[in-house]
Amino acid sequence: MREESEGELKRVVIIGGGPAGLMAATQLLKSDCEIILLDQKASVGRKFLVAGDGGFNLTHSENKLELMEKYDSDWMKQAVRTFPNKDFIKFLKQIGIETKVGSSGKIFPEDEIKPIQVLNAWKQHLEGRVQFQLNCRFVNFEGNELIFERDGKTEKMSFDYLVLAMGGKSWPVTGSDGAWTQLFEQKGIALTPFQASNSGLVLYENWLGDLEGKILKNIRTSCGNQSCAGDLVCTNYGLEGKPAYAINGALRKMEKPLFKVDLKPQMPLQKVFEVLKKAKNPSQGLKELKLGEVAVFWIKNFVSKQRFLDPKELAKAIKEFPIGIKGFRPIEEVISCAGGVSGAEISESGELNKFPNVFVAGEMIDWDAPTGGYLIQGCVSSGFVVGKAIKLSMINE
Repeated sequence: MREESEGELKRVVIIGGGPAGLMAATQLLKSDCEIILLDQKASVGRKFLVAGDGGFNLTHSENKLELMEKYDSDWMKQAVRTFPNKDFIKFLKQIGIETKVGSSGKIFPEDEIKPIQVLNAWKQHLEGRVQFQLNCRFVNFEGNELIFERDGKTEKMSFDYLVLAMGGKSWPVTGSDGAWTQLFEQKGIALTPFQASNSGLVLYENWLGDLEGKILKNIRTSCGNQSCAGDLVCTNYGLEGKPAYAINGALRKMEKPLFKVDLKPQMPLQKVFEVLKKAKNPSQGLKELKLGEVAVFWIKNFVSKQRFLDPKELAKAIKEFPIGIKGFRPIEEVISCAGGVSGAEISESGELNKFPNVFVAGEMIDWDAPTGGYLIQGCVSSGFVVGKAIKLSMINE
């Protein structure tokens, strides 16, 4: 229970110290309320730091409309419209983190600024107003009371507003273990099952060959309305890389997932045909097109002899090379996941329709986006929307 010295201050409790929870707390700093942030780990921002290991994409430099289109959820599109990349960059500068635009449009911290420095600057910005309580595992909420475990003991804490930003189910070692889903189902909150997103693609064994570690450079993948250019990396199970991750959403919708690869996207079909036609044989044509080892292996093993010997058909195969996949990597090892609380269960401010003053943010909500800064941007945008809504609600009371 509260101590008498706290008077009539409203109490906002935030569960989860990732970018969504931190941004929700940030929006409440100038409000006359008590802010308590709980995390089940010994420190906040664990997934935030892990995400920085492979290149710290904070957001992307696209214009607002282009940015919004990277999200498959109408709720998240509106959240990003409300708090777009420019606002996030402005906030980062406010806390002392200068950013730069990479060659592909991604936004990174300036050189020499490590992920831990970004996190520490954000924590320092919150310290003094936000009470961080760590090693606290969420159990339940009933009425206006939060139930959690700390040091093996069950504790209760009252709240006026509760923000749940506990993550999805990918990278559970960071705390995003999806354990909350069972409770939500018991409470009658509709959930979309979690699925691996931005995942490597598992190929059938006969596609693997002796290609592990080889790179398929400068290609373009396409599936449905999703497409992406870049490099694919061969692994002992299949393919990794942005062009693989970017088509996950379309592949998940297919009963028999299949995508196409343009093995020579920088050259039009007619030009590819002309090179093959002039070559003394198909193999020489592939060499003149400068196709790499992976592409040549696939073409020679999976293009019929009849098509291989016909320059026109071989050109078509090179420009639209079909690959069926066996599946995706386990959700525990992928960058992000799709699924979570259904958009129909929350208001435009992220408040649960069935539980007034209880909000959800971040990867708990059902949305999906590619890598390249869009994931962190989506989380901070959702946290902003929730924090702002609570601030306005307190003002209007």
